[in-house]
Amino acid sequence: MTVTDVSGVGKAAVFLIKGEANILFEAGMAYAADLMIENIRRELGDGQVDAVLISHSHYDHVAGLPAVRKAWPGVKVYGSERAREILLKPSALSVIRSLSGDAAEAAGMDWDRNYRDEDLRVDVVLEDGETVKIGNHSVLAFETTGHTKCSLSYIVDGELMLCSESVGVMGPYGGYMPAFLVDYIGARESILKSAKYHVKEIILNHYGPVSEADKPRIWDILLEKLEGSKKQMTDVMKRCTSDEEALKELERIFHGNVDKKEQPDEAFNINALSMMKTLRRQFPEEFR
Repeated sequence: MTVTDVSGVGKAAVFLIKGEANILFEAGMAYAADLMIENIRRELGDGQVDAVLISHSHYDHVAGLPAVRKAWPGVKVYGSERAREILLKPSALSVIRSLSGDAAEAAGMDWDRNYRDEDLRVDVVLEDGETVKIGNHSVLAFETTGHTKCSLSYIVDGELMLCSESVGVMGPYGGYMPAFLVDYIGARESILKSAKYHVKEIILNHYGPVSEADKPRIWDILLEKLEGSKKQMTDVMKRCTSDEEALKELERIFHGNVDKKEQPDEAFNINALSMMKTLRRQFPEEFR
């Protein structure tokens, strides 16, 4: 099995798994779609992309789907039932379009504003624990809530784990971005659930392959990072007199070194506000 990063801009946004059937993990942002398609064609030549596995329904994971469908009309998109439902909602589609435009502006790049909303759809729904055959590949889907309620992770051919953001987003030089937008407890459980699978290779969303050196401890590392980020965020929220003040401090801590092409400030602020709300809901005793 050959796995290649085919992200259009930056890295670790879209991966190509080659075989009798060729599978994409994620579809990336709208402004990066043309470059992503070029990278895929460079790998496949006249070959086809047969399937796209999406981890969840956020704009930076699905907005490249229209370009993929245009390039390979027979492609099938796999995801959760909840992701399918979300991508049918006009309000969600409007947010995806708006954030796609913001990201393109931050990157100083053009994007296809005229894509069809109906191309942002899930064709095949996978349930927690379901295994499906895609060509010669066997793909297991398992639910990993925390980042969203629609998040799935995947194991391809019993060897390669493709992780959703619910287990956390590592950065270079030991950096970390908390990602428990809707469920901190669920994110913790998703790490523990993922740790039970024994695979040869692990790909973390927005990071890439876990090194051989880190692999034995990766789940412990992610758990420590998650728990540490909760403490940091809770301390900031208790110390600051307003959410606006807390947001500025959280942006400094977690977003200061992030490439704005990959996550504009507005997207970080939306996520941070969601995590603040989640902490207050799940741990009210810490804010009394």
